[in-house]
Amino acid sequence: MAVVRPFDKLPALNSAAVLLVGSDESLQQKLAEAILKEKKNFKISIHLATSLPLPSERDHLRPRIDLIAFMIDIKSKYSLKNVEASLAHVDASFFLGKVCFLVTGVGRDTSCHCSATSPDVADLCWSHTRGFCLVIWLVDEELC
Repeated sequence: MAVVRPFDKLPALNSAAVLLVGSDESLQQKLAEAILKEKKNFKISIHLATSLPLPSERDHLRPRIDLIAFMIDIKSKYSLKNVEASLAHVDASFFLGKVCFLVTGVGRDTSCHCSATSPDVADLCWSHTRGFCLVIWLVDEELC
């Protein structure tokens, strides 16, 4: 089980590989389908993982990962802990524009009781990305 590194493989021409990491597999699948539906003039491949590290026995088959999107469900403390544990398996150079955090469950329903608070999510993101440009998207699942 190795650390995911951004430049350990050569890039493929006119293509990109995105890794979605999160505990909600149905939401990952919805997002992947939405991305693939978009019109584009390049090839995109999307890989799903519930957590990192990725199994090393399939490393030789895996393409170079161009972007890692960590999906955090604001309503699940487990989701936050899962992403936190996974961040330890990402090389620091990935945080130079190749990582984003997608926080789901931030819908219009303000009566929900969130397990992970906004400060929890912000602390997690900033503690692992100090000094880097950070992208955090707050989304409602219905928009995916």
